[in-house]
Amino acid sequence: MGGHCLCPFALQVWQLVSNWATDRVVLPMPNASIQDWWSSSLTAIAKEKRRKEAGILIYTAWNLWKERNRRVFEGNRSNPWQVFYLIKEEIRKRHMACGARVN
Repeated sequence: MGGHCLCPFALQVWQLVSNWATDRVVLPMPNASIQDWWSSSLTAIAKEKRRKEAGILIYTAWNLWKERNRRVFEGNRSNPWQVFYLIKEEIRKRHMACGARVN
């Protein structure tokens, strides 16, 4: 995999997620491959917390992808705070479905 470039919109969403997750989320680095970023983001985390952190990364990337598709195929645009809310809401729903306490 080659490097990637974060658009300003995606960077804003990642920053919101990182702040919310009390800086446990490592922002994607310009010119780093997705694989390198993913590995470096999760290797420093204790095994018992890794699944939760991976979930935050997955939900963030997934919602950025869905926002891109809304823009391209539906002509709809959300702001970074709206996408951030969707990420938090999906994580909350997952916790509820799995029987976990929601903060």
